[in-house]
Amino acid sequence: MRLVLSDVRMQASMWLWTLLCAAVGAACSAGSVIAMFTAVSAARAAGDARMVSASIALGGNIVFFTVLAAVGIVASTVGLTLMTQRREHALWVILGIPRNRVRSVLRTELVVLGTMAGALAVPLAPLVASIALSQWTTTGLDLHGATVGFQLWHIGTSVLSGVVPCLLGGWGVTRRAARTPEMRAFRDLSDPPARPGVARGILALCLLAGVVGMWIPGLGLELDGGIEQRTAFAFTGNLFLICLLLLMGPWVLTPLMKSWTALVPSRGVAWHLAVQSCRTRAARSVTTVLPFALSLSFVGLFMVMGNVMPGSSAGLDDVLVVLGWVFVVSWVGGLAVIALVGRERTRDSAIVTVAGARPGVLTRSTIYEGAIYAGTAIIFGAISIAVTSVTIAVGARIGVVQVLDGLPWATLGALAGVTLVTTCLALALQALRVSRTVPARALRS
Repeated sequence: MRLVLSDVRMQASMWLWTLLCAAVGAACSAGSVIAMFTAVSAARAAGDARMVSASIALGGNIVFFTVLAAVGIVASTVGLTLMTQRREHALWVILGIPRNRVRSVLRTELVVLGTMAGALAVPLAPLVASIALSQWTTTGLDLHGATVGFQLWHIGTSVLSGVVPCLLGGWGVTRRAARTPEMRAFRDLSDPPARPGVARGILALCLLAGVVGMWIPGLGLELDGGIEQRTAFAFTGNLFLICLLLLMGPWVLTPLMKSWTALVPSRGVAWHLAVQSCRTRAARSVTTVLPFALSLSFVGLFMVMGNVMPGSSAGLDDVLVVLGWVFVVSWVGGLAVIALVGRERTRDSAIVTVAGARPGVLTRSTIYEGAIYAGTAIIFGAISIAVTSVTIAVGARIGVVQVLDGLPWATLGALAGVTLVTTCLALALQALRVSRTVPARALRS
């Protein structure tokens, strides 16, 4: 335990950003669960069976998407944090610490991190739940005066929401950290190639089965429920497909990033440095792109569905009721990743500066990295909208052009612009801080 606390204290600058991401994810997840159970309890107390069903349907969707986003983003952030420290962990082995002890220490750190995130989420979760209930009321649900009151199970839900994503994200990384040869960890300058583990492979097969199982009735069969049932099957199949592609992010987002950046005709030094940095630090790139790709693809899916289903709406306000907390977790996670890899970026910039690059080149290169991250997320979102539009149009028996024409393109463009500005501005601020660092001192640290 002494080694655990000492390592957390020494790496506090990195763990703080991961802790922020985990705490926000835990607060949003636990708050959504609290809001759903509070609404259901109030409806049952009032004897309103219809409102019980409505609260379970709406709350269940919100809980599903929020928990899914929180687990995915927090897990990837935790995994990147541990991967960034692989040289320090190799040094432990060189100093004589047994490999199984290294693994147990790192996993204990994850439990400590998750518990702290859950503790921070305890006072935030009721606030999230109150805001969620207020949103549901504005949509027309009669919640019979439901208010959030403190209960003991709220603590357990918050702590569990903090610990589980941390363990899921770091379990495989801690195992690899204990097995990686020490000299390889010190020698490799680029991120190690991603390898699908058993758990990821099984989950990917399950999601693929879900895609096929939903698309077959949604696209090719005549169902008793008619168009609405076919469209619902097609929607669920697209949801599984997006989750599958993001789960396999290193094998989807990385090739996508390499493909579109190779088509850019620029031959400038700054652009070349940005592209090579993104390709070399593949794990960092995928983890940065993932939160924004997730939020954009989910928004596109819901807007397509709202445009097709009778009586539904594709407006941003309606989407935010379901995906509002997904946005919060995604944006916090993306900014946390950009911030926590600052030390690596500082060393990379110092090496390039010593090699003769001018400060202006490094600043432009860093901003270009933000554009590459945002561009990859936007292209992924555009592809997901195209696939979603085609499949849901087939399920609803309407034209694809009609579906695309009815989408709120101004809103989607604004979301894409916000993504671009967010990543570029965050990296521009980081570039400003890096430009004030003495290269020799950065290389010694």
